[in-house]
Amino acid sequence: MSHNSGHAEAALVIGFGAGLVMFVKGFRVYREYRVLLDTPETPIRSIAMGLVEIHGKAKTEQTVSSPVTKTPCCFYKVDIERWVRDKNGGHWSHAATDADGVKFHLEDGSGRVLVDAQGAEYDLLQSGRAETGRGVGVSLSRTLWGKGDPALATGPMASDADLLAYACSAVARRRAGFSLDAGSLLPSLSGALNLGGSSGDRYRLSEYLILPDHWYDITGTCAENPAPQDEHDRNLIRKGTNEPTFLISWQSEKGIKRTLRNRAALHIFGGAALSVACLGVLLAKWGWL
Repeated sequence: MSHNSGHAEAALVIGFGAGLVMFVKGFRVYREYRVLLDTPETPIRSIAMGLVEIHGKAKTEQTVSSPVTKTPCCFYKVDIERWVRDKNGGHWSHAATDADGVKFHLEDGSGRVLVDAQGAEYDLLQSGRAETGRGVGVSLSRTLWGKGDPALATGPMASDADLLAYACSAVARRRAGFSLDAGSLLPSLSGALNLGGSSGDRYRLSEYLILPDHWYDITGTCAENPAPQDEHDRNLIRKGTNEPTFLISWQSEKGIKRTLRNRAALHIFGGAALSVACLGVLLAKWGWL
């Protein structure tokens, strides 16, 4: 009985801590929402140095192949979860997030500007989801953007072996980043398996893409382009040093603000409610209420 009681108290303490984390995160999201409210959308030809919000179509001459759906894209983000067994059977646990791609231009009719998407917060439609490591192949879902738009995921499906190797390598790079110097990362699959997991692990990969010829809303810092191609290519949108807000979204300006407002409210009020509830139960169990 005392053993089960100890587990219950541990779960309540974890819940209390998780609620506090949600509460603090909610205020960070609310700050981002206020920054967007105070930053009007600007035509690309009129942007100045500093924080800007622009809306335009992604353009690039060079693409990369996305890991899950093998779709040519400007940039990809993949959330990787590992199946963790527990007394209730098991659950998905976040293992790593991998993001990579090339710099691309955003055009709106008035001009164009180069974008370095590294380090952004990505609000993108999911292009595909795959499960691997079960010996039954890959379960893949594809997403359509809307009437008249091409499929978001257009490439061939990655193999189960390729996805498993990619997931193990990404998890290894994440763990190596905490424990090793940048020059000591292990790129090989054998190193990935030692640090990140094993061939028997089961992973779920959710992929999100920035695609050429699709429209995006970007709020970020306008800085000087260190390698301009011509006199019209002197600016670069990136994550700022003093202003951390950097958001790339498939939604319109109005949709982004609504999403951030709802997310902030959910985290602030939900986190507070979770912490108060867990703390109340704990105090009651300890006889302090």
